[in-house]
Amino acid sequence: MMNYNLPERRVAHRVYIKVPLSYEMLDPADNALKTKTVMTGNISESGVYFETEEPPPLKVEIKASFKLPKSDNTIRVTLKVMRIETTGTEKLFGIGSAFVDLPAKDLEDIKRMTDRLNIGRLLEFTIKKGASDLHLLADLPPVIRVQGELETVDIGKLSSEDIPTLIYSFMNKQQIRRFEQTKELDFGLQYDIRNRFRVNLHMQRGFMEATFRLITTRIFSFEELNIPEAVKDLARLKEGLVLIAGPTGSGKSTTMAAMVELINEERKVVVITLERPIEYVFINKKSIIKQREIGVDTSSFSVALQSSLRQDPNVIVVGELEDTETVKTALIAAEAGYLVIASFHAPNTIHAIDRLVNVFPPENRKQVLSQVSNCLKGIVTQLLVPTVDRKTRVLATEILITNDAVKRVIRNDDLIQIPTIIQTGSAYKMLSMSESIRRYVEQGVVDREMALFFSQETETGMYSRETKQRTV
Repeated sequence: MMNYNLPERRVAHRVYIKVPLSYEMLDPADNALKTKTVMTGNISESGVYFETEEPPPLKVEIKASFKLPKSDNTIRVTLKVMRIETTGTEKLFGIGSAFVDLPAKDLEDIKRMTDRLNIGRLLEFTIKKGASDLHLLADLPPVIRVQGELETVDIGKLSSEDIPTLIYSFMNKQQIRRFEQTKELDFGLQYDIRNRFRVNLHMQRGFMEATFRLITTRIFSFEELNIPEAVKDLARLKEGLVLIAGPTGSGKSTTMAAMVELINEERKVVVITLERPIEYVFINKKSIIKQREIGVDTSSFSVALQSSLRQDPNVIVVGELEDTETVKTALIAAEAGYLVIASFHAPNTIHAIDRLVNVFPPENRKQVLSQVSNCLKGIVTQLLVPTVDRKTRVLATEILITNDAVKRVIRNDDLIQIPTIIQTGSAYKMLSMSESIRRYVEQGVVDREMALFFSQETETGMYSRETKQRTV
């Protein structure tokens, strides 16, 4: 269990809290005080936000009372109306109010609540520890993933009521409404100038849970990421389909960002990226880069991809080939003369091709294989392998470059031949996963235990059967 040292609070944090708030308001009709009860929207150390059909005048002070969740103490305070805003409905107005005479004891109660339910402090802790992911789980403590290993954050359990409070505090109304309708939501959260999070909200056994993927907004170079030169060659192509494959968390988005940045630095072209959510933000250099977020700028990958063909692109980057229509359109675009760079979940090169084809009905397999053989330019499969000290990970890469032999085995549905073609294809800058890992072993970067665990070689591959048995 990881010790949780909270960073210092910097600003008053607003917590999404729905509790009844009663306040006194002067009725202009008879000049008498009347009491109204509304629901709070959020509460911070400095004030309360609520919505009402009858807004009090700006700068007026009103007497109010409310209780914090799981508290019997009634907080009685004077509120000063600081802003009045529309809410998107004709009947309701949003009221931002500041505490005027909040008693010290009540302020401490609010501070304790906002400290405990401040998602910013958890995100800052995630960044500080160099974690790749943060998981918020109902009735369990938070969990972070550091160098591929899960570690529990020692702050106690988060109740099923705590998680919506934590998450909704930084979401807008449209996002909250969309999640409550669909029970799934992906979006990006910019934490600071250097760090961004990809957020996935979902339900599990009826409870809301969340996963945060940390994305460093700086775009790393090929050299920093140790990406082979052959991937640069793929990024420099004018047309065709390039697949970036690998399991979740293998750095596919980071590699694709490096490819886009290379294009941006070298070519005067139009690049359209389709992402869910947007992770790396590009600044136009030689290229024009249009970044479209699924769920914000467009409804789906398939709709966005079809639309992008009418936006004068040279390069189309697809964050995920997730359905038949998206794959179909990507193949059509690649055949039509566009360079399509797409991410795909697959553990190795053979699976990448097989899964790509299997999104179509079985009776279409022969036709699709022929189509793939014509437009596929290469597949880059990635893994992140722990180093000797287990403190960092390095990128291991398998690279298939489509030559005549590759086209033939794909067209003939003889995919089992692909590993042999890769092993003998060094002249085309092909690279097997086992060879990529073996080089790290020779450099002393990765030990044999990790190499054997991640290698996809058979018993006649990288190490002999005797060596494997001895090591295991």
